[in-house]
Amino acid sequence: MGIDMGNDSLRREAAFLHAMQKMREQMDRVWKDFFEKNPDMKEDIRRQVEGRLRSKQNQEDQHKGV
Repeated sequence: MGIDMGNDSLRREAAFLHAMQKMREQMDRVWKDFFEKNPDMKEDIRRQVEGRLRSKQNQEDQHKGV
């Protein structure tokens, strides 16, 4: 019985990882398409993302007491 449960768990994990990979591939295509249509926006978007990542990191550091 433990083997069946383990197999089911592995199947769920494999399905989840497969779905995540598909989402990642789709987002890569979406961003590529966006930047091909809006090449001048690439630097602006990069700065915005970096700013959000820095802000998120600062929030996490504050919660950790750093």
